[in-house]
Amino acid sequence: MSWYFELEFVGDLRDEHLDQAAEGASIAHYQETLGVLRLRAPLDAGEYEAAMNEAIQWPVRLTGAAALVRGGVLTGPDRLIIETSAARSRGWDLLGSAEIAERLGVSTARVRQLEQRPDFPAPAVELAGGRMYRADDIAAFGKGWHRAPGRPRKRQSDA
Repeated sequence: MSWYFELEFVGDLRDEHLDQAAEGASIAHYQETLGVLRLRAPLDAGEYEAAMNEAIQWPVRLTGAAALVRGGVLTGPDRLIIETSAARSRGWDLLGSAEIAERLGVSTARVRQLEQRPDFPAPAVELAGGRMYRADDIAAFGKGWHRAPGRPRKRQSDA
């Protein structure tokens, strides 16, 4: 099984720091707007415990990032992620109300009604633009949702 780690640091990196920050990592990504540096590399481990043991050694092995932390340019690592290559490839397939409406064959107004049901999945994240749901949660809801086509009939009053 292939294992990977990802470390996240925070700081205001200048161009002259980028090469130094990436030393030792297979992949380095600096998101300037957030000031977040992510460093990623494979782990030489076959099982979870070995991956954990190796991953906790990496902050000192990344000598460039470690020097930038000591120099006050970066803080962290703030986050350590350890995952298999299979987990990394799954990712999150997120849907908003328009995509949910399309998949369930209803209007977006109906999606807003369905969100009130106790059996409707919880949102994965709530953003200013609306709620986002995991696609697999919506698919599971759709399979278990039994509905009759058309509008419900009006009740006839006893006259």
